[in-house]
Amino acid sequence: MVYQRKQVQISAFIAEETKAALDDYVAATGLKKNRVIEEALQRHLAAIDEIPATMIIETHLTTTPEGWKMICDLLDSDEEPTPFETESYRRHVEYIQTNGKSLEDKILPLLHAADGD
Repeated sequence: MVYQRKQVQISAFIAEETKAALDDYVAATGLKKNRVIEEALQRHLAAIDEIPATMIIETHLTTTPEGWKMICDLLDSDEEPTPFETESYRRHVEYIQTNGKSLEDKILPLLHAADGD
């Protein structure tokens, strides 16, 4: 008797380049797309469980124009960021992740204090 797992279908929009790479891979290996995708998802989810959350680097960053300027300034500088710059960036990222709801009252006074207001 052959064991067969119950399967469900999922749908996702992906970049054209990602689809092209997948098509090339399955053509070269002879594997089915569903097998490649399922194994990739299983490996990704297993890795997330094994790696501490603080070590995971997001592949996409959402920020405001002010945050983008802060990032560019840090990258353009040859100096190490100050503790205030590091903390400001961390709070800015947290602000974006929470849509500003939990940190709005904390960030504005800090930014004004940095400007000398």
